[in-house]
Amino acid sequence: MYRLVTKYKLLGLRNEHDSAHDHNHMVLRPIPQVPEAFDTEQAAFDWALSNQEELRHHPEFVVLPVHHMVLTWRPEDEPAI
Repeated sequence: MYRLVTKYKLLGLRNEHDSAHDHNHMVLRPIPQVPEAFDTEQAAFDWALSNQEELRHHPEFVVLPVHHMVLTWRPEDEPAI
């Protein structure tokens, strides 16, 4: 049996210069000190509010849902023998 699990990722939004095309654009970048994933969107925002020093280079950020399809096993899923 599969189930859908949603985790949340906090990414920094940075303005970067593209020298090949001579223009700036916004880019989502991982922030090194941020945990890999959060169980809720609110947990990601709470972490950001509590860890402003880690986000000093990323004054703008987004919280994105990341969906995972997970194989689960439960004893009641087994056929009776």
